[in-house]
Amino acid sequence: MQHAMFRMACALVFAGFCSIAYAAYYDVPKDLDVTGPYTQAASGMLFPESVLDFQRTAVTRYNSEGTEESADYVLDQLGRQAMFSVYVYPAPTEIAQALAGSLSRDELAGALYMIAEQIFADEEEAITQLHAGAEMTDEGDTSLLKQGMNWPGNYASYRYDEDAFGKVQRVDSKLYLFPMVAGKWLVKYRITAPAGTGTEEAERFIRALPWTIRRDKGTAQ
Repeated sequence: MQHAMFRMACALVFAGFCSIAYAAYYDVPKDLDVTGPYTQAASGMLFPESVLDFQRTAVTRYNSEGTEESADYVLDQLGRQAMFSVYVYPAPTEIAQALAGSLSRDELAGALYMIAEQIFADEEEAITQLHAGAEMTDEGDTSLLKQGMNWPGNYASYRYDEDAFGKVQRVDSKLYLFPMVAGKWLVKYRITAPAGTGTEEAERFIRALPWTIRRDKGTAQ
């Protein structure tokens, strides 16, 4: 009975998150006209004009509050091509906190874990829906050292045909998702490069881009 109540609470948390996550979102994402380094006001995340040899090509806002934004970067040199997108958006902490009184600490952690797993599964499904014939080549758990901490996350790799760098070609695409960053945010990476190339470039980008997201006072150091 207790297990059933826990699962019901998790379902309610996730349903509530979905209803909030899509509230006040633009019908068409808004491209921001910015030059120089750009900081997402809500999170403090800085999107520089360039990272290593990658050049920023766009900054996009998805809702009127500016709590979900992304930046696109491109590396397009002879023998070195890759596209990179970084998304920062809220984690469902407020909804989980609303249920904190009815869940134990372990159950609440379990609820947040289940929500993160569901969000990642939805991201994976979106890739296969948007890219016909996409084949998953790898998936698993990962971690990323930022702000003096190893943040846990998930990744999945795919291969499919895409119009990239001026022609339709076979590409490798990789998804990373890091939930509960600084206690409040999700950080997502999408990487696309011609098949068999770009993996090392992508890993260099991930390590080089700093996280400037503000920590909540209760977030572990």
